[in-house]
Amino acid sequence: MKFHHIVCGGTFDHLHKGHKKLLEACFKDGKKISIGITSMAFVRPKRYYNSIETYPVRKKSVLGIAVQNRKAVSIIKLKDIYGSTLTDTTIDAIYVTKETLPGAEKINRERTKIGMKPLFIGMVPFALDDDGDKISSERIRQGLISREGTSYYKYLIGKDIHYMPESLRGVLRKPLGRVVPSFSTLLESQVKNMKDSVNNQGYMSHIAVGDIITYNLKKIGLCPSISIIDGITQRKALNKEFIDSILEKDYSNAPNKKGTIQKEAVNALYTIFTSGHTRAIKQLLIQGEEDLLTLVAILFSPLKWHVWYGQSGKGVVEVTVTEKKKQTVYNLLKKFT
Repeated sequence: MKFHHIVCGGTFDHLHKGHKKLLEACFKDGKKISIGITSMAFVRPKRYYNSIETYPVRKKSVLGIAVQNRKAVSIIKLKDIYGSTLTDTTIDAIYVTKETLPGAEKINRERTKIGMKPLFIGMVPFALDDDGDKISSERIRQGLISREGTSYYKYLIGKDIHYMPESLRGVLRKPLGRVVPSFSTLLESQVKNMKDSVNNQGYMSHIAVGDIITYNLKKIGLCPSISIIDGITQRKALNKEFIDSILEKDYSNAPNKKGTIQKEAVNALYTIFTSGHTRAIKQLLIQGEEDLLTLVAILFSPLKWHVWYGQSGKGVVEVTVTEKKKQTVYNLLKKFT
């Protein structure tokens, strides 16, 4: 072993390939390992805080990796960046990534001030996703990648057009989430809870796919953060007055043929989703048909957001976006030709 006692620290939210790489480097080089995991209070300033896993869940994930590697570890709950590094004289190394290097350097400055020997700083390279960007918990919470680094965007723009096979027609007729017979059946208390959740998060977390869905969400006070419309409902064109009532001042346009997902629509949606909560454009007007873009909306949505769409003969479907739901949709899209 290179070191007697190695420490590392982080949020370890949605434990991913990068976390595993860091932990396995510690396991390889250290006789004793201490792992600092940030408290919920410490991570509150992070983006998409509402979908950060609880401390017990994150701790369980870290311990699971230790068990897989047959390593005994000590877990420290971090309320600041220091943990036990300013009191434990047995620690001789700290392992970090480029992102957490400044924290390690700050720890060493404080150790020097109080007469302790600076720690050796071991640098562990980032794990990269399909796009060549670092895999991070924030990008997973944002909904852009999986824990293994799958880039949903890169997959979707791999073709100019994805064609839905006839074999999936029946599958896609099954709702992807909970069915609400109509918006009028939503209890006032349910709507209030949705609004309160939005207010607590500081932004709207509802996405509408379809003109009627967009209209009804606005009507009950859940103005969608993003909407996708095409001026058509049940194969019939809507009148101009109705379209004008839901059309935003600023919107994007993109073509998307019936039964397909086109690259132009994918690019337009990706731009909207990645432009942040202060996005100037939050609506996409499709020339063609928007139905299959529900799948793209689910893939691009941050975790715990809600995608609403209409299901013929059933009513309204609300999809709460989770990692499992994204994987289900991704698996469906891989069957497109």
